[in-house]
Amino acid sequence: MGTNWESFKGDLRDPLDRGPEMNMKNEAGLGLSVQWVQQSLISVYEDNCPLRLVKTGRQTLKWAVELESLRRGLRLLFNKC
Repeated sequence: MGTNWESFKGDLRDPLDRGPEMNMKNEAGLGLSVQWVQQSLISVYEDNCPLRLVKTGRQTLKWAVELESLRRGLRLLFNKC
């Protein structure tokens, strides 16, 4: 299940509309605005983007063993040259 971008955009519009007035004329106002936008993005992202578990399996280990075998063979050939 992937990200629902339409819902993400719709949900992001709400906190940005009801947030504090974005006064960027001084450092304090800019900092508050940046923090509000950042927190809104994080919150909406977490609501609309499900976490996925990283799958590790035997195939990755098998591939690592195969690569190690190929590396040793290549090194032997290189040393013979």
